[in-house]
Amino acid sequence: MVRDWIDRIARDWRFKRIIPAHFAAPINASKSDFLAAFAFLDDLLGERYVTRPSLSLLFTSLLGKAASYFPPDDMRTLSSLDQFLVSVGAVKKTVSGRKR
Repeated sequence: MVRDWIDRIARDWRFKRIIPAHFAAPINASKSDFLAAFAFLDDLLGERYVTRPSLSLLFTSLLGKAASYFPPDDMRTLSSLDQFLVSVGAVKKTVSGRKR
């Protein structure tokens, strides 16, 4: 089921960037990068897929530099969501991802 979802996303979506769950920054990523991120499932599910990250992502990983452009509309949305979650007590206020 999860593998089917991953394959559908890789097949149907034409994306150039991925925003990681921790929102550190959007990173340039290809279909093969997306598939490589879920390669650990192959062992769990007993399946083998060829998943090689793109050359640009490998260089980014090695050099420790990731894209750091944050679209303003996205940041306003995330900031608004953060303020709401803090106001209802769901999360503690943070500064640059660190608890105060």
